[in-house]
Amino acid sequence: MLALFMVAPVYAAEQAPSAQSKGADTFDAGQAWQEFEDQFRLFYAYAQRSDIDVDAQLARSKALALQVIDRDGFRKILHQTALTFSDPHFIVGPFDETDYSIIPTGSDIATRYLGGRFHVADVRAGSAADKAGIRPGWQIVSADGIAMNVAAIRPYGQLLPEPTDRQRNYGAMLAVSGLRNQPRTLVFEVDGKNRTISLPASYDLGKSISAGPLLETDRNGDIGIIRINNALGNNDLIPAFDQAVAGLSDTRAMIIDLRNTPSGGNTEVARSIIGHFVTDTRSYQIHEIPSLEREFTVPRRFIEQVKPRNPQYQGPVVVLGGRWTGSMGEGLVIGLDAAAGAYTIASDMADLLGALSNITLEKSGARMDLGTETLFHVNGTPREDYIADMPLESADRDAHGRDPAMRSALEYLGRELDRS
Repeated sequence: MLALFMVAPVYAAEQAPSAQSKGADTFDAGQAWQEFEDQFRLFYAYAQRSDIDVDAQLARSKALALQVIDRDGFRKILHQTALTFSDPHFIVGPFDETDYSIIPTGSDIATRYLGGRFHVADVRAGSAADKAGIRPGWQIVSADGIAMNVAAIRPYGQLLPEPTDRQRNYGAMLAVSGLRNQPRTLVFEVDGKNRTISLPASYDLGKSISAGPLLETDRNGDIGIIRINNALGNNDLIPAFDQAVAGLSDTRAMIIDLRNTPSGGNTEVARSIIGHFVTDTRSYQIHEIPSLEREFTVPRRFIEQVKPRNPQYQGPVVVLGGRWTGSMGEGLVIGLDAAAGAYTIASDMADLLGALSNITLEKSGARMDLGTETLFHVNGTPREDYIADMPLESADRDAHGRDPAMRSALEYLGRELDRS
C-alpha cells in the first residue's frame, strides 16, 4: 500500500533521486504507469476538469510513457503530465536541472496570454525582475532565445499538440521563470522597441527570503502593517505574529500583507493568525475529500473552525493577496474574510489547488505532490474562484512601479477611520 501524507508545500518532489530510482532492477513502464494513474484517479481532488479532457491527456501521456525504458525518462513524462493540469500544487519529481523552477515559489514574473501574445501581468515585489524595472503590460517576446509561442509549450515536451490558452499561459510562466537554479535572458517589447534583460536564477530571491525575518511590521499613521515573508509553514511564526499584534495594539486599523507567501503553509499557523481577529468560535474554510466518495461512495465534507487567541485586535482589518499568495496564503485570505470580516484587496492569486499531500510511487521511484482535498470559502465558493472585495489587475506592481495593493489599502482604511 502506498503512503499518503498531508504536508505543507515544502515539496517532496524536490528531493534528490533515491537509490531505488537509480537502481539496476528491471523497470516495467506499464506497471509504473498503472500505479501512477490509479493513484491520480483516486486521490487527485481536481481530476474532473471542465477546461481540459483529462482522459485524452492521460492517454497521450501513457502512450509516450510506455515507450520509456528507464525511471528517469518515465519520471520526466509524469512531471510533464502534471504540468498540463496548470496546477502548481500538482508536481512530480525528483527534479533535475533540466526541469523548470517550481511556480509560484520559483517565479518573479506573472504572465498573461491574450490575443496570441504574452504580456507581463505582475512582477514580484523586491525580486530581480522588479529591480530590473520590468513592469506589467510589457509584451514578452522571447525567453532564453526562444520565441514565446514556442517557449510556452516547451515545458510540456510532446504531450500537448493543442494546448489551451490556460496551458499556454502556464507554460509561459514556467518559461520566464527559467530552468532550476539557472540565470535567464528575456526579451520584451516596450513602446515599440525590444529590450533585453538578463536576470539571475529565480530561486535566488527565495533563498534570501528564507535567510531573513519571518515577518516585518510597519506603521502608517494609525495603521499597523504586518507583512509575512513566506513563513506560513514555520511554526515559529505563531509567537512572532503574536508579538507583532501586541506591538501594534495601539493602532486603529491593521493591514495583513500576504503577497509574499507563495509556498503555502499549515493550518496551525493560519488558525493562530485568524484567532487574533475573532471574539468567538468562527468557521473559516470548508473541506471535501473526494477520494472517500470515489472509494467508498460515502462523501465527506467538513468545516474547519478557529477560536479566539490573545492578544485580541478590535480595529478594522484589510488583507492583501496577489499572484504570490499560494495555498495556505490563499486560505488565510478567504479565512480572514469569512471568520473575521476582513476587507480583502487582491489580484488573481496563485491558485494552488486544494490541500496538499505527498505520494511515493514505488514502481517508478517518483514522488507526486497533489491536492487531495477540495477547499471552499464558507459561502461555498471554491478557493481558486474567490474574488476579493477590491479586485486588482496587478497587486505587487503597477505599470509605473508603484504598489497598487498597499496604496488601495491605505486609502480604504483612511476613509474608514475618517468615518469612525
